[in-house]
Amino acid sequence: MSNTGMTAFCGTEGCRTFDSLGSSAGTVLGLSAAVGSAARCRNTPADVRKVQTALNRFTPLEGGPSPALVVDGKFGPLTLKGITGFQKKHFGLEGADGVVDPDKRTDKALCTAAGTYADLPAEMQKHRARAMHIINLARMSVDRARYFKTGKPNTWGIGKSDWEKAAKHFQIDKFPGASGWSTALGFVDSIYLNMQTALGYVPRGLVLATDEPLGSNEGAYAFTFSGGYDLSQRNLKWNGMPRGSIYLCARMQNLDSDAFSYVLIHETAHYVGPIAETQNSITDYGYAHRKDGKYQKLLPWQRTHNADCYAQHAFDAAGIPFDLNAHLLVSA
Repeated sequence: MSNTGMTAFCGTEGCRTFDSLGSSAGTVLGLSAAVGSAARCRNTPADVRKVQTALNRFTPLEGGPSPALVVDGKFGPLTLKGITGFQKKHFGLEGADGVVDPDKRTDKALCTAAGTYADLPAEMQKHRARAMHIINLARMSVDRARYFKTGKPNTWGIGKSDWEKAAKHFQIDKFPGASGWSTALGFVDSIYLNMQTALGYVPRGLVLATDEPLGSNEGAYAFTFSGGYDLSQRNLKWNGMPRGSIYLCARMQNLDSDAFSYVLIHETAHYVGPIAETQNSITDYGYAHRKDGKYQKLLPWQRTHNADCYAQHAFDAAGIPFDLNAHLLVSA
């Protein structure tokens, strides 16, 4: 999270139709060799034309070049800029190496991921009801976890599995003091309650979900601002962008529809939590789907202030544990 309070959901590294490219299966461009700026790249005219044509099929919102490239088979600065801009939109900064390798991630994305969803905000709106249902189940689970800890002993073990889920995702059992767990669980429940409010009631003039602006290129799946739903933040702007919205990036085109509810819950946790200036906001200390080990090493307080912990707990409470990597349309 930056000092602006902007937080982004980043990755590991209907539908609009479009003509097939390259292979008969339409899954790769059919390049004879790599295209790009690396020494290994042959940049043959035929291959460069395929890449230029593929890039031009994407709108600027989806990472396509603006203006469109001249399909001349010549690899130059504009084609390189088009490749790296596309990669950043779809794979993040770490995936923008300026090279399209045959049969690799960028090759596949150029051929198959364009325009999976005609309208990302409209697609996200379809999943509001499902996200709210999952959040409702998460709150019920929190209630049962509290009952297990404070209620009368019972032979049926009511709430035991819910307590274990709260301990797994938020390490509730490791907060200090006799009532530390209760205070922490109360904070978690308040975030879920705020999510219910935000998703259930969108005030007039507030745009809940919208496309990432053309001038922005965060390289994330989506991003928003900590506490953006708060009345004091809704009309404030950062780089011309209102803080009171959740922004959907071109990278969302690489997720199947089941992942939209997950991303919405993750981003809404940021959106409804405390504003960044309080130093108590919901930020991104770690992501469950990344292999950098940060998520697994989070401390209890960090977990209750980490957006992905809420999304992970909510889906687990709903009985549908979630691994983002299983929902990618184009794998690494």
